[in-house]
Amino acid sequence: DNVVTSSQAIKRKADSDIQTDEKASVGEREAYYSANFKEILRTVLYGSPEKHVLSDQAAKTANRFFELSEPHQQLYVRLFLRKRQWLRVSNISYPEINPSMDLLARVLVEQGFLEGESLLDDPAEVLALLQVKELKALCKSLNLPASVTGTQKAAMISCVLRHQATHRPLFGSSASFLATVSKKGKAMLGRCVRVAEGLADHFSRIMLLFSLSNSWVFEEEQHGCQQIIYRMLQVKIGQVVYPEYDISVTRSLFASSQDFERFYAATKLEQMVLLAAERGASPDDVTSGLSVKELSEIARSELDDEVTKAAQDGPLLPRFLLPFTAGYVNAHTLGLCVDHFEKSGRYQEACSLLKHILSQDVFTSHRGKLWERLALNLDQHLDRKEECLDAVTKALQDPHLRPHTRLTLLQRRQRVTRMAAVVGKRKRGSTTGVCPYEEEEEGGNTLVISEMPLHNAPEVFIQGKLCSSSSAALFVVSNQAMSGSHTITRVEGYASHHYATQDGWPCIVHGEGSVFTTLFGLLMWDIIFAPGIDDVFRSPFQGAPLDLFTSEFSMRRKELIEARLDWMRGAKVEELQSEVERIWNAHCGKACVGVDWELFATQDDTKVCLSVQSAHTN
Repeated sequence: DNVVTSSQAIKRKADSDIQTDEKASVGEREAYYSANFKEILRTVLYGSPEKHVLSDQAAKTANRFFELSEPHQQLYVRLFLRKRQWLRVSNISYPEINPSMDLLARVLVEQGFLEGESLLDDPAEVLALLQVKELKALCKSLNLPASVTGTQKAAMISCVLRHQATHRPLFGSSASFLATVSKKGKAMLGRCVRVAEGLADHFSRIMLLFSLSNSWVFEEEQHGCQQIIYRMLQVKIGQVVYPEYDISVTRSLFASSQDFERFYAATKLEQMVLLAAERGASPDDVTSGLSVKELSEIARSELDDEVTKAAQDGPLLPRFLLPFTAGYVNAHTLGLCVDHFEKSGRYQEACSLLKHILSQDVFTSHRGKLWERLALNLDQHLDRKEECLDAVTKALQDPHLRPHTRLTLLQRRQRVTRMAAVVGKRKRGSTTGVCPYEEEEEGGNTLVISEMPLHNAPEVFIQGKLCSSSSAALFVVSNQAMSGSHTITRVEGYASHHYATQDGWPCIVHGEGSVFTTLFGLLMWDIIFAPGIDDVFRSPFQGAPLDLFTSEFSMRRKELIEARLDWMRGAKVEELQSEVERIWNAHCGKACVGVDWELFATQDDTKVCLSVQSAHTN
């Protein structure tokens, strides 16, 4: 059955819950993080169209959590949102929950939500939890050389672990030495706890289901969970406001729990690659037990399996919902691995992954960018002109390419054919002189970009004085109002100064492409959030429909878009300005992808921008 509701109705329910909390006494009031955590659990378990993919064990774990007292719930959520590692209970301090954490932690260990120090058996983890003075005392009790205790903590730990490998004891073994290190270290540590991985995985799955359609990104696991909890707080107190729209859900994203489990495993793999990127690890460095190179091989194999499964099972989800499939996530993970290889100068391996991603067209988006990267790597970094031309030829036959990407690839082909001496030896003959705006006949099929007129952007040359004391490109701007004073600015600031003082421009905005995306969002607001489009709004926390950046956006709203464009073509500047003013007054500050409400200082600046655009168009 269709699930149709209003995003505002859901938000009003949340506001009501907040008001109820505010009326409660201080001792009874829930902390925002535990309240939001429980709201997420209830939303997924009792109201989500994807609840069928959760195991019975996940539901039992959530119910067990609800049975905990409020202080125990708060402590667990605090620890769940932190990095998954061992913690000394003596170092955990949340006075607003309870002055003493020891009893709360003991109960959570007994209930299985936390693991106790009895499972802390890695000597390296034990040593990492010790303070420097405790570590020195431990080294002294082990009769280690004095030189060990005179170094930094990381070096001391390394020395202790190396000592057992380089100094064979007269009695016992190296294993017994490490056991002694762990035993004495744990005696110094006292009670230690760690979030139990099994139960935490159930909550992570629920969090992932809750965040699927939201406008925030669920990336590295703990950071993603924190972001979800905090964004919900921002929404409830009014710091973030989402637009009004109808939520219409007609299909589940996952046909079975197996589909979801593969998707969840793919997101975990993606998180491992993202973590490696955050640490700046090279492709061969080991992170979370595997190197990026090994992770790329896993993702590659998993992608192949998903492509095979898709061919066997028949039609998949609509293309705009494919990001919620394991195959799509694995393809994206391979793209992240390409970044690693490129940054490490390993372009051969990067090209191999790009070719593998592009070898299938089921689970990829932005194929044009992938083709561009492949052509660039082959041309500039590997100097393989023949392969570059082959790649461009294959790319131009890709039905998913958009006009601007086709133009870019044609321009690259023109540059390569002009420079490569091997062009005349190509079997299909020379392509020298190919116009960058037209495509010649390939294999009997004429590939046409578009017959739209292309104009060169106007060029303005400005001379400025560089700041001699800086290695960066900084310019000196003279302040005419204050004789003799100067300001140092970047090139964007210098250009703004020129247009303001020399050309008398009333409104100067440096926003790259955000000027156009903001005007697009304002003028197309009613279409972006139009009712009656199924499955594009599935959550009250969306800043755009899920199909916004796909061809399906225009296909499913063709009549609305054409009518809007016809009106805009015939509208006077004043009418356009009035329409933008209407949208601005009704929705200013609401989260919408592409719309930057702080880009223009005032609403009048948008009117000036529209009048300038209209003048250039005319």
